[in-house]
Amino acid sequence: MSTLIRDIHGGWDRAVHQEEVWGTVVTFDVRDQHLDEGVLAAIDESAAFLHQVDRWFSTYRIDTPITALRMGFADLSQMPPVVQDVLHRCELVKALTHGTFDPWAVDGGVDPSGFVKGWAADVAADKLVAQGYTNVAVNAAGDITCRGEQSEGQPWVIGIRHPEDIHTIVATTEVFESAIATSGEYERGKHIVNPLTGRRDMALRSATVVGPDGGMADALATALLIAGLPGVSWFAALPGWSGYLIEGETAHFFGPAFGPLSSAEMAEATEQELVQC
Repeated sequence: MSTLIRDIHGGWDRAVHQEEVWGTVVTFDVRDQHLDEGVLAAIDESAAFLHQVDRWFSTYRIDTPITALRMGFADLSQMPPVVQDVLHRCELVKALTHGTFDPWAVDGGVDPSGFVKGWAADVAADKLVAQGYTNVAVNAAGDITCRGEQSEGQPWVIGIRHPEDIHTIVATTEVFESAIATSGEYERGKHIVNPLTGRRDMALRSATVVGPDGGMADALATALLIAGLPGVSWFAALPGWSGYLIEGETAHFFGPAFGPLSSAEMAEATEQELVQC
């Protein structure tokens, strides 16, 4: 369903569309000083890409390349280039996180879903930008890609919800030409498995990551949920990235989107990383 709203706060027009795909809902939000009906067709085209993503990567369908790979009916060299590219990016995140993110450590074979949702939000947003709609937010069930501005001169403002209370926002951040992803177990229960232990042992209640790559943000948020503060060391090689981690009743945050960790928290993270190694 698409809606074109005239003259919202700040005098801009807004087009909103919700697309049911992947067993969830993806929301498109396009804004500008003036939008005509053409924006709705552009959103439909971008939304159609999400269904193509399902045809490539769904592990619930028997007719997708990823299912053929999982079942041994095809090897990596026979995958479409887009599938090979996504799996290569997953390998990079696996190496960065020392195996804490590992799409190959799942039942039934490889499952890159923990990367694909954020990656697809990036591509869907960029398709709209390529058609001239430069102020876009695509919310793929909590993995959000933002381009341009929310209103004239203002970046997109994204709220981070409390791990258990959907009506409480614990922090907000401004997102411009970046992606933000949150991982937690408050909606689907204990569904995440630590690939290093095989157990459902999460170090954090929730982990939020902000950075320029939606797929990496998606994967890193899940990896941080598992690793906790020791995972902060991964970001040393990723300048400009940010994180907001909820551990028990305490929030830890770092990077330009939220501010730095305290020296004590950074020392704790480094010490835990050394012990774990």
